[in-house]
Amino acid sequence: MMKKKIIVFYTAWTTGVRRMIEAGEKSGVEIRPVHYSELVMKKVEGEVVLEAQGKDLIGAGLFCFRSVGDKNEWLPILLEHAKEKGIAVVDKYLLGMGGSMRKRKGMEAYLLMKAGVAYADTKYSVNKKDMVKWVKEKGEVVVKSSSGRHGVGTFLVKKGDDIERLLFGRGGGFLVQEYIPNDGDWRVFAIGGEIVGSFKRGKKDTGRVALNRSMGQSEAKEAPEEVKVLVRKAIEVLGVEIAGADVVIDERSGKPVIIEVNQAPEFEIMEKRTRTDIGKKIVEYLLKKMG
Repeated sequence: MMKKKIIVFYTAWTTGVRRMIEAGEKSGVEIRPVHYSELVMKKVEGEVVLEAQGKDLIGAGLFCFRSVGDKNEWLPILLEHAKEKGIAVVDKYLLGMGGSMRKRKGMEAYLLMKAGVAYADTKYSVNKKDMVKWVKEKGEVVVKSSSGRHGVGTFLVKKGDDIERLLFGRGGGFLVQEYIPNDGDWRVFAIGGEIVGSFKRGKKDTGRVALNRSMGQSEAKEAPEEVKVLVRKAIEVLGVEIAGADVVIDERSGKPVIIEVNQAPEFEIMEKRTRTDIGKKIVEYLLKKMG
């Protein structure tokens, strides 16, 4: 009987992909990385087949989508193939309405706010005039590109800042969120609804326009239970199985608030801070899901 393998689809070779492959090798699990550009669809002897690197995808027990990005044209084909062949899929949100668009912050905001999850007060638009108006009304806000990642495309805008110049030349949608005063944020990593690691990052440098750098050192410590409960609720709503959530404690209320949930996040820093083999835990979860 052919031993089933896990295929990991990715858009860029990252530490996360490498660590998953290493963890698979240690566990005796075949994990095959496939870049979207390597995929080919063709008809062979009356049957439509999918290939990568000259090899078909026969024998796959699970498709793990580390990233979907702008590869949406391949995504429905791969999901249809998985459905036809009885192949498990991670993350499960890809199987529902909205599919890969859950990667966008606009969709994330919609789902979290609709479900009543504690989330920063947010407005979303692709109209820059709307954004300029909201910024001037609020006085101090965080502006996020809907497609930004790792802090890129995230800005702290204060009253009097030239928002028009900041947005000039930038396309797509933007979220305008209230700025929540805090003493730093929690990064919490979850796999299959289970919190497997967390650490506290230093307060963001609010003297900078781009909010992608913290002041001070991060601390390896377990997140408070109320933070964990909030993260579990958020990832359940979003249908994200492998997630890195960012949470702050609002200094005004003392309550935790979700800032964002990162799908298929990198985890090298989490492993270093918590001394936890996240790669191994992910592979164990994928094996359990594959059955």
